[in-house]
Amino acid sequence: MARIGKTKIAIDVKQIHFVIRNNGIVPFPDMPEWMEGIISFRDKVIPIVNNKRKFEFENDNTEKKRIVLCEIKDKVLFGLNIDQYLDIIKVEDKQVKKMTLKKGEEVIPIIDLKKLITEEEIEFAKRI
Repeated sequence: MARIGKTKIAIDVKQIHFVIRNNGIVPFPDMPEWMEGIISFRDKVIPIVNNKRKFEFENDNTEKKRIVLCEIKDKVLFGLNIDQYLDIIKVEDKQVKKMTLKKGEEVIPIIDLKKLITEEEIEFAKRI
């Protein structure tokens, strides 16, 4: 689980390759609206998803941000800028319903980048 702004989110741990420190996202010329910028990680250029435009979540203004790197398709990595990494939890099938996770009284959205990133966005990422 992680937090973007005031919103807790869940991401399937099988989609996550790394959680890294955000050392600065670089704007990319003529980048699409869904993109916040790029980072360099292990000699790869990785696009970072703009949370506000893609998911309607707004990040806090904090220096302790992290980036979750997820493989989407054909070894194409995308980054998700999070404010805080919270925990890894075991989830039972009965807790998941319509892309949400029920944990106690909380209902937490599940972010599935494989479903939210389009083929066009994947092709763009392959070209950078």
